[in-house]
Amino acid sequence: MEQEYRDRVNKFVKKLQDESIDATVLFGQENTRYFTGFQVNQLTESVLIIEQDGSISYLVPRLDFFRAKRDCWIESIHAFLEDTPDYLAPLRKLVKSKWKTIGIEQGSITLHHLSYIQGIFNGNLKAIEQLMTEQRKVKTANEIVKLRKAGEIASLTMNMAKNYIVENKQITEREVTGFAKYVMDKNGAENYSFEPFIMSGIDSALPRRVSSMKSLKEGELILFDMGCIYQGYCSDITRTFCLGEASEEQKEIYQIALEAQQLAIKTIKPGVIAQEVDKVARDFIKKHGFGEFFPHLTGHGLGIGIHEYPIIDEGEESILEENMVVTIEPGVYVPNIGAARIEDMIFVTKDGYEYLTSSPREMILN
Repeated sequence: MEQEYRDRVNKFVKKLQDESIDATVLFGQENTRYFTGFQVNQLTESVLIIEQDGSISYLVPRLDFFRAKRDCWIESIHAFLEDTPDYLAPLRKLVKSKWKTIGIEQGSITLHHLSYIQGIFNGNLKAIEQLMTEQRKVKTANEIVKLRKAGEIASLTMNMAKNYIVENKQITEREVTGFAKYVMDKNGAENYSFEPFIMSGIDSALPRRVSSMKSLKEGELILFDMGCIYQGYCSDITRTFCLGEASEEQKEIYQIALEAQQLAIKTIKPGVIAQEVDKVARDFIKKHGFGEFFPHLTGHGLGIGIHEYPIIDEGEESILEENMVVTIEPGVYVPNIGAARIEDMIFVTKDGYEYLTSSPREMILN
């Protein structure tokens, strides 16, 4: 496994050389995890420096230092003291005066981190988002194994959550998401890809992407979106269902959302342009008169981040490649009726696609 991380660094170093970037200073947890394999608490931070000559330095909180020395493959590991005014002081010794250009995560770097770098470095700063996008978009065999496991945990959790809803009358949205967190933890997840949420009833058509204390009721559409992180890699699944009988209007928007998703998935294979996949789903929903009620993208890539390249949306000209993993999740949100969305993780294979999530897509729960 260590070799895979070394290979990632070596591949990235070649990109730094091609772009004449002397070193990159990474603060983002996704990118540091991608190169180090080391997990830190989401409330803290670490800093990774990769130089053009392949040298690597890793700066971690003092409370994580000995664990990092034991578990992380990187040899040059340094500690900083959290919650002190100048906690990044050790970074001063790691940033070299001979460097002319440093690569930074321009799209996500905080003002504090940016100001600190500018205070200790007088050279040029260059965004490295595109370099990371290109490197992370196609997954390795080991990454697919982890994504597959993350999808299995999400599917199991969805199944158990649906059973939990049926067995517990008048249960609240938050009770269900709390139960789902427990199931994910119990089955090997290290965290949640995002805060899981249920939207139920006509309120779901807003949409409202947080669970509330509202009780789930028979005859309402219930949309549940959740995912977990397994060894750093994210899953994402959505199911829509109804307790008891559904109205004809509810059945209609559910069927449209489901068929739009299935049609879009069937177009997936290497060489297909992302916007073409989106167009299949979007045109189907428009044809049935609900185009104005589909307010978001059709899907997105995922990996060590919950939203990665490629984006499956209108105007997106990125090309699907073998070993990419994407979600497909068209939805219909109609005032006074509710919302329907079905989302699955899809692995782009050599000749087509494979589902990485498997929870049944039935509408009625009895």
